[in-house]
Amino acid sequence: MKYIFSKAKDIFFLFVWLFLIYNCKQQVRDFSISSIEVDVTSKAELQLSDFFENFHMVSLKSDVVMGEIGKLRFENNYIYISDGKTLFIYSDSGKLSSYFSHRGGGPYEYIGISDFLVDNDTIIVLCRTSQRLLKYNHLGECISVQNLGYWAWAISPTVNQNYFLYSGSDYDSKLRRVRNGQLDSMYLPVDPYLSKFMNFRIRDNYSWHQDIIYFFELFNNTVYSSVGGGGMQPTYYINYKNRNIPASFYKENYANVVEFRQAYNNTSYAHGVFNFAAFDNYLMFVSFYQQEGKWTIFDRKDKISYTFSDLKDDVYFNGLAVSTSKIGYYADKHIFVPIEAFQVVEWREKYRQIEKYKDMINATDADDNPLLLVFDFKK
Repeated sequence: MKYIFSKAKDIFFLFVWLFLIYNCKQQVRDFSISSIEVDVTSKAELQLSDFFENFHMVSLKSDVVMGEIGKLRFENNYIYISDGKTLFIYSDSGKLSSYFSHRGGGPYEYIGISDFLVDNDTIIVLCRTSQRLLKYNHLGECISVQNLGYWAWAISPTVNQNYFLYSGSDYDSKLRRVRNGQLDSMYLPVDPYLSKFMNFRIRDNYSWHQDIIYFFELFNNTVYSSVGGGGMQPTYYINYKNRNIPASFYKENYANVVEFRQAYNNTSYAHGVFNFAAFDNYLMFVSFYQQEGKWTIFDRKDKISYTFSDLKDDVYFNGLAVSTSKIGYYADKHIFVPIEAFQVVEWREKYRQIEKYKDMINATDADDNPLLLVFDFKK
């Protein structure tokens, strides 16, 4: 009897093993990753009007003066902005709807806003220093506090009540998925060769389009995606035409991040991905080559990439070169470019303004809140 039971158990585990293998093979068979070629040596110039449309400008009313914008999200026709201390909520026309600042060490306070997401009628604030997630309503009243027990850099948008936290290289896994408010799964194991110098802080490690969350890093040639808030998988590989950093380069014994950057700057390698965003017809992101930013627009239908060394403004401030660090605030369909008020004052003396925006530009004082340049990809 024991022999029969033992054999039955063996057969059962064999069946489970074969089932798992089949599923793994099925996943591999269904899995595909697209390669995007980027010519980082390109000297081409891109005009805003070449690919974009629906231009308008938003003046953020200066009822309360904000610091430098750290994060901007656009949800339900409201503009949400954090300067690291205060969370501001504006209408899409720039009128201040509400704001709150709860800095401190109290049970319902944060030391700083490392990141935030908008989840229906609530705002979830990530405080890296105190390792907490704090949920507030739009009036700034704290609804709940979740202690993480680990440091996290960034928080993704939410899809189907799921979102991801990015821990950089501080833990065994870079990404942690939160489902219905509870830690659910971990993704992307940390390579021990990269753990000492790969945790570069950038404005955002996530973008969102429809029900897909995209994840990317500054020194990673792969963009990952999560459909419907599910598990992350590699989706796009950025091919810099024999200029990708080889795996052997990372395995050198660098003492710290400074030594790594110095070694990298002496190479002819390219890296990214920065300011990645997906739209209906296009992808857009920035890469770096010889310490210069390069814009790439990828046509999703025709599988063609266009790389530019300069992005020139021919719509708002005619002739101005838009910095790669400026664009990077995406909201599913719209692109936001914040311009500090003092820059608006400087630029209106140097560049010709299009007649449509002259009144708003000329009414801006140096100590006002930023102006937002807003536009969409062409259909």
